[in-house]
Amino acid sequence: MLGLEAVLMNLTNDVVLKTLLNYADNDDNIRAVLMEGSRAFGAVDQYSDYDIVYATVSSEPYFNDAILPFLTEHFGEIAVMQTPDNGDPHDVYTHLIQFASGVRIDLTFNSIAFLRRVPRESATAILMDKDGLFAGTAPPSDADFWIKRPSSAEFRTHCNEFWWCAPYVAKAVVRDQILHALEILGEFIRKEYRTMLSYLAGVHRDWERVNVGKHCTNIKQLLPPDAIHYYGALMNSYVPADGAQILLALEMLLSKYNTLAATVAKALDYQYDSEEAAKTMRFIQARFGNKTAV
Repeated sequence: MLGLEAVLMNLTNDVVLKTLLNYADNDDNIRAVLMEGSRAFGAVDQYSDYDIVYATVSSEPYFNDAILPFLTEHFGEIAVMQTPDNGDPHDVYTHLIQFASGVRIDLTFNSIAFLRRVPRESATAILMDKDGLFAGTAPPSDADFWIKRPSSAEFRTHCNEFWWCAPYVAKAVVRDQILHALEILGEFIRKEYRTMLSYLAGVHRDWERVNVGKHCTNIKQLLPPDAIHYYGALMNSYVPADGAQILLALEMLLSKYNTLAATVAKALDYQYDSEEAAKTMRFIQARFGNKTAV
């Protein structure tokens, strides 16, 4: 991860950023330029977005796509874009733009008054500040995304959610509601499984700057070697739309989660309700085992 000085040095070689900064420099209504997201703290590849904020005296001059001619002149044809409704456009007015060239820019106009009211993301680099509005801003980092040690109550809630949702997958399969079963497996079961994997990574790394990434993208390299099999089970749970395979994937995740959660609980010195886990697995086997559709 790059420090702020390295990030700012890289700006000299970045045509997109120089273009956006030149626009702001020549517009007295724009008083500062902020860059947010992973690019702000140096986690960059060829597919990284430019998340740019123009801090404005007033955002009205940019309503009705007023800046698009400038952007297309410099970055070419727009493949697809959105202008989301974020509430009062005087506070927040945004263009999410994917250019055909591959450049992706999320450009937001925030009023200075709005920016003074809201906390800034940790991943924020101040690229231009004409009036010293953001003096004292901490260097950009991914601190907002670091995994935090759960409380005992939070740990129990996540475990309970996992076991509560598990029977719904099996029920959907035996009803031949395959789409429903896959959605529950993904939206609830895998989500809670990833949460527990994140806690294991936190334990292993002593909760020190642990960022597992979106949907736990970075989790494999953050786990101890003897825990990689938990990651393997997660990956193997992505099965085709077949009832029998979904039930096998569910059974595998339940078994793995049981030992995973117990391991995390022991490391945190928390109580794990192994009886809840055992009773849920017995219920699923007794009620839905060896069935694919009614």
